[in-house]
Order: sequence, then structure tokens, then C-alpha cells
Amino acid sequence: MRTSGLLQSASKKLCNDLLAGEHSLDQHPCYPIERTDDVLERIHGLNEARLQRDVTPWVVPSAENLFFSGQKQLDYMGEEIQAEWIRCEPMGVSRPKPDFAVGLRRTAFQDDELRKLENYATPQGPFYFTPDLCFPFLMCEAKTGRIGIDQADTQNIHSASIAVRAMFKLYHAAYGADHDRTKMLSGQILAFSVSHNNRLVNLYGHYAVAGSSNGNRAENLQFFRHDIAMFSLTMYDGRERYSAYKFIRNLYDKFGPEHLRRIQDAVGQMASPAQRTGLSFAASDMGLDREDSQRDSGETTSQEDSQFRTPGEPASVSLKKETRRVREQMDVLLQQLEQQRQDGRDQLEQQRQDSRDQLEQQRKESRDKEEKMGRQLGQLVSMVARLQDAKSTS
Repeated sequence: MRTSGLLQSASKKLCNDLLAGEHSLDQHPCYPIERTDDVLERIHGLNEARLQRDVTPWVVPSAENLFFSGQKQLDYMGEEIQAEWIRCEPMGVSRPKPDFAVGLRRTAFQDDELRKLENYATPQGPFYFTPDLCFPFLMCEAKTGRIGIDQADTQNIHSASIAVRAMFKLYHAAYGADHDRTKMLSGQILAFSVSHNNRLVNLYGHYAVAGSSNGNRAENLQFFRHDIAMFSLTMYDGRERYSAYKFIRNLYDKFGPEHLRRIQDAVGQMASPAQRTGLSFAASDMGLDREDSQRDSGETTSQEDSQFRTPGEPASVSLKKETRRVREQMDVLLQQLEQQRQDGRDQLEQQRQDSRDQLEQQRKESRDKEEKMGRQLGQLVSMVARLQDAKSTS
């Protein structure tokens, strides 16, 4: 994917800091740590449930388990395991269902903040993504095999792009499209993802850049993925085995509080909602079913606003436009992913060709050297023979 020149330097530094921080492995699954190699070998080719049970916990540690183990500063974090994101609009046909996702709990917010968020939220600008998880910032997909990890990358692109879009929507609603705080989100990593199998772990950062045609609007975004690191679980005598674990622990400690603060700053700029009547409800209380994913035809109006408003375009037309735009964005993302894979294959083939050329050159030089030494040896033998003949004659 195209990343150079678009990602903010502060986000690059953040990724480097998260990679550099140290954390010891506080907990391990129910097998001795010295048997990890045996476990990784045994689950090769088995189903994903085994991989997620035996490997994922020490690749992507559970924030809630860490909290229950004494990390009290993580009490505001929540997580979901294979929970479908039913309260947000997908960016394609299928709905995200990450193997593991970390976000915020309801208790992370004050009562007045919750009222504002519930009044603001819609499936297009969600507050809750599942009934219990708010604003996810870390997604993990664990798949078996080499093809599986490519599928995990694609699924993470979808989930993380929706999470990034939600942050832009929130800031657009709180500050407006042209505010500096909204513009600062462009090129800033707002979500992370992990893809892994029983041998490799891929770490990515996800961000978006507002299109130039309509200014910095949440409806006109281009989504990007930044390659942070790739770790081996089996090579180098296991030296990289717990690098992803350390990264995620640092992510919880450093990025998590910043993620919460960023949301609270935006919520602080929102107006308090009008008092509800007994028959009213919040948009965030609604899920978005596959058969009922039509958008509202206009913005929600205040109950006190009794002025006549010109009807907007039909919801079906808006939905078709939005669906077409989202599909185009997903096509671009998939094309960029395929181009990245092709570039990697081309680079690998070029490296192999260079190695073959270098080896052939070395072989040629060796043959030339042997031939030269053979000629020199022949000349030396001839010289010795002539000396012997001369000695015999004398």
C-alpha cells in the first residue's frame, strides 16, 4: 500500500517506541513454556480454534486478563471474541467479526459523556460496535496456513478501516470538517491490527487521509495500512517469539490512554442532548441488520425544532450511493494489497536472480582461476623438465 509521505512522523515514532519498550511475559497458556516449539509444530494444519486457544493469548495478551491479574490501569478497556459488529455499518457486504478485538468499556465514560455519545451515535457513526464494546482500536485475526494469514490481513483491513472511520465521524460531528483538530487526524494511526498463524506474526497500523476534493470530510476518506513489523514464532531460536506480546503490552500502556483522551476531547465539544420523553430512544440503541441497513434520510433534529424542512433525497438513493462509494474504497484497498503482494514477489524473485547471477559469476571466476593455475602449473612442469634435460646432457 502507499504509505510514504502520508503517515505522520509522530505515528512512525509511536510505532518505534512501542516496538522498543520491554515487557516480560506475565502469563502463559496451560502448558510449560519450554514445550512451545512442540505446540507450534503440532497445531500446524489444525483448525483455527486450536491456534486461538494455544498461541493467540501470548501473541496478543488479553487486556481484561491483565486487569484481573493486577494491571489496574487497564480497567477501562473491554474486549470481544468473535463478536459480530452489529451496531456499525460495514464497508462491504459482510460484517466484521474479528477473532479478538480490544476497545473501550462503557465505564470508561462519565454519565454526561455517555448521554452525548448515545445521542450522537448512528450505524454510520457508531459509538458501540457490539452491545458491549466501544471504539475498538486493536483487532486480531488468527488463521492457519500461509493463505490463511493473507485472509487475516484482508479481514483486518476491513475492521480497522471501520474503526478509523468512526474516529473521523466523531471529530467531524464534534469540531466540524475544517477544524484543525479534525484535520490533524489525517495521516495519524488510529487503530492497530495483528495477523498471525503458527509461524508468523504481522503488525500493522491503520490510518486515513481526507480526500482533497471535499476538504477534510469524514465522507471522503482514503484508508491506508502501515507495515510495522513481521515476527517469526519459530525461527532464530525463538528470539522474536514474544516481540508481538511486548508490542501489545506497550500499546495498552501508551496508546490506550491517548485513544480514550482523544475521544473524551471530542465528546467535550458536543452539546448536551435534550431531555428525552418516555417514548424517545437513542440511535445507538439500534443494531443494523443485513435486511434493514438503510440510512436515515437526514440528520436527527431537535424536538423543539418545529420549522418545516425541505425533504432530502430518498434513503434508498443515499444507501446506493454510500454502498457504491464503500465498495469502490474496498476495491482500491484490495488492489493495493494485491499490488503489495506482487511487489513482494517481484522483489523476492529479483533477489533470487541476483543471487543466481552472483553465484554464476563466482563459479566463472573460480573456473578461470583454476585454468590459470593449471597453465602456470604446466609451464612450471615444462621448465623443470627442460632443466632436467639440460642437466642430463651436461
